[in-house]
Amino acid sequence: MGSPTSILVDDSLWPLNRVTFPRVITNGQQEELFEHTLSHLRRGERFVSLVDFRQLHSLTFEQREQMGRFLRQQTVLMRQWSMGIVALINSPTLALMARVIIHRLKPSVVPYSILASWSAAVSWTADRLDNNGLCEQAQRVRLRLGSSPEGQAG
Repeated sequence: MGSPTSILVDDSLWPLNRVTFPRVITNGQQEELFEHTLSHLRRGERFVSLVDFRQLHSLTFEQREQMGRFLRQQTVLMRQWSMGIVALINSPTLALMARVIIHRLKPSVVPYSILASWSAAVSWTADRLDNNGLCEQAQRVRLRLGSSPEGQAG
């Protein structure tokens, strides 16, 4: 999965794509994440993303701009294949930044939620799967992640 300073991507519970950010990221790491995201979008399978920003201290202006640009460029694929994105953020500053990035994409590309609680994020993710007819996968997510120690911020 990479070193402790890598952006970790885990699709072992597919169609759940989990992304965990370290304290600081480089532009190169962000580009790698974009490529990985594109590979998921090009699979031609619907999925939901749980993105854990709890350890991340901040994004640079350039990184925020790149993120917004990436989302705008992938609007068609995102609408077609993403069932939603939940951002797990415990920093009010980062939560505000995320809302600003999303707000600039009027209307929102996909359903999303910004939450501070692991259990709420897992529940939102499983509900998205349920609402899209993937009840078995939703139950698996609830069982595997609902009582996970990953709910503790690192």
